[in-house]
Amino acid sequence: MESKVVNDFLKIYNRTEEDLLQPDQLEAKGVFSGEKEFIEFAEKDYNTDKHWAFEIKKEECALLVIDMQEDFVNPSHPMCVPEAYRMVPRIKNVIEDCRGLDIPVIYTAHTIAEDCSAGFYQYWEPIKNGAIKEGAPGADIYSGIYPLPNERVIRAKHAYCSFAGTDLDYVLRNLGVKTLIISGTLTNFCCESTARTGYFLNYNIVFGEDINATDNALAHEATIRTMRRGFARVLTAEQIKEVLQEGDTIHQNAVRSRETAAV
Repeated sequence: MESKVVNDFLKIYNRTEEDLLQPDQLEAKGVFSGEKEFIEFAEKDYNTDKHWAFEIKKEECALLVIDMQEDFVNPSHPMCVPEAYRMVPRIKNVIEDCRGLDIPVIYTAHTIAEDCSAGFYQYWEPIKNGAIKEGAPGADIYSGIYPLPNERVIRAKHAYCSFAGTDLDYVLRNLGVKTLIISGTLTNFCCESTARTGYFLNYNIVFGEDINATDNALAHEATIRTMRRGFARVLTAEQIKEVLQEGDTIHQNAVRSRETAAV
């Protein structure tokens, strides 16, 4: 009887068991032998937190609060993401902790206008009808987590990625930031796009498992799995707070466990 992972693979790719490569065709000695083991290996890797990858040092961090705007968070607004609304208390706690530790908190606001709409009007009917319109009240940061007067807000953000066409990278480098803590909405659009670009720009990425939210649970989980496997350390809000306040024992333990396993 095949495992659920293998059965799901066969179903999604419209394959039969006979299509899978055999051990004499596909092998990495000591890792997997044949495509069935390869599928299991990949599944395990998507679920393995690589906390040994880098150490989180609070003096090198910045918290990015991505697109937590009225139109995306307020339940009475047209593009509300219910999970983004529900996670406000958690993200607020992380914001307050970062402020108390002198860790920069940087907000972004996704805004669209007629002359910078790209394909958004075609993909998103609410945006075509005025949601997140540049300069409109609904495009402003959600009132429950509003930035302090001295906190940077990237308001000229017209794409999913917070780095695209903005001064975010200049701001971060000027602050000496090396590690980005990603929070906000939507997990699989603006948050994931920002995390990917940040990684490509050589920042360490911490992706908040429960302080990023989207409108589909499977899409959220897909991003978390991808981040975990090759882009970021995935941590909950409580883990992030603990690491920033008390030091990165999660990293230290992971390094020790990996070294022990290698012996």
